[in-house]
Amino acid sequence: MRDQVGGQHDEHVQRARGLHPGRPFAEHARDALAIVEQSPGALVLERMRLIVDFHQRSVAGRDNHAGDARTWAGSIIAHQQRTGRRVAYWDGIAHTSAAPATLGLAPHRGPQPTVGSVLRDHYGTRYVSAAIGFHHGDLGTVTVPAPAPDWLDARLGATDRPAHWLDLRDGGWDGPMRARVISGVYHPSRDAAEHLAVASLPDAFDVLVHLRQVSPVRWSTA
Repeated sequence: MRDQVGGQHDEHVQRARGLHPGRPFAEHARDALAIVEQSPGALVLERMRLIVDFHQRSVAGRDNHAGDARTWAGSIIAHQQRTGRRVAYWDGIAHTSAAPATLGLAPHRGPQPTVGSVLRDHYGTRYVSAAIGFHHGDLGTVTVPAPAPDWLDARLGATDRPAHWLDLRDGGWDGPMRARVISGVYHPSRDAAEHLAVASLPDAFDVLVHLRQVSPVRWSTA
């Protein structure tokens, strides 16, 4: 659905970049579902309902950057229980944090459940939360400046090492924390608001991975 109506980017990213075609993706999905409901085939109908549900529960569909944490976490839990396999959940730190987080883009909402916090409640310490971040760099579409001095990113970058990691389960990093969030809608002009805040850093993340500087991805045709 995303490819057909608006390209390769998520709907909320398209809106932020002025690329959105205009009509909400969820409306396109509901129209498609109405057509599919007139045709035989339970499997196709089930898949179409999942597409509608995805767009209705997306960041754009809910108009909430926190998304639908409990539903998303429930999908991960159901998959893990069905397959019996270990799962690597890859997403932004505002979603993977193992503790509720307050988003700088929506401070009035206060601490909100994250996918990671729901997974931590379900799995306990078996859910390991790792945060990967960087100090500054060029993302190809935007240049990210050095972070504010009171942010976690600045503290991690103070060592001036190209890359390093820390295991917070070893202690020594107690207390609240704010960290910059580089999302699909990030822009340097809103740098002060593009962050998340948690009451306890070790509760939110078990491991921190920090890169001093990043550069654009260069795709290889080899």
